[in-house]
Amino acid sequence: MKSAIVMIKEQISVDLALRDSADAFFDYLESIPQKEIVVDFNSVKSISRSFAHEYVTRKNHSKKSITETNVPDNIKKMFYVVEQPAEKTLVFDLRTVRAITL
Repeated sequence: MKSAIVMIKEQISVDLALRDSADAFFDYLESIPQKEIVVDFNSVKSISRSFAHEYVTRKNHSKKSITETNVPDNIKKMFYVVEQPAEKTLVFDLRTVRAITL
């Protein structure tokens, strides 16, 4: 069976912003009968961190083989950011701080 090619700008917009939009997009992808899907990012201008995070999360949990094509550099960079494990900076250690009564 041939791969399905989906133009993301036609399904959502050239500006990918909302987490709910990514959810709805993946619901649509899951309804496509093909097991292999190519998401074409041609002409997409921007992507929010929340959209990118939800996209990556849903892609990782999908039973379909989903690949991307024509991904602009700024979109690639955002996907890279959300795929990296987050290191949290420790501001102070609660185990060593004593509470005071006011």
